[in-house]
Amino acid sequence: MDNKGFTLIELLVTILLLSIISVISYVSVINVIKESNKKDCQALVNNIKIATKEYVSDNRYKTSFISGVVGDEITITATDLINNNYLRGPIKNPFNKTNINSNSVRITVTLDDDYTANTIAVSGINCD
Repeated sequence: MDNKGFTLIELLVTILLLSIISVISYVSVINVIKESNKKDCQALVNNIKIATKEYVSDNRYKTSFISGVVGDEITITATDLINNNYLRGPIKNPFNKTNINSNSVRITVTLDDDYTANTIAVSGINCD
């Protein structure tokens, strides 16, 4: 008998090994994509916080801004930041690349005595 080719068993074992390697690779790639989207979302929230800090700093002595203060907190939306050119819109969801309604992104700012931003909390964007 002439032994110039592969046996059926050798071919099946090779296909099985390649299939296992491709499944493991696929799962790893999916996890990398999820981590990347999560980091993009956290970067978006950080950009909103930076834009909010600039917005509060630039507007803290305006009468219309101060009159909106309830105690030592104010609430603004991402629409306020976009309309005043502190943030570029539209805001995209990093997970599915759809637009997020900027009115639903609420930013609560706790102010110091001199109307500077002390703490900034962003709601309406879920990075989990």
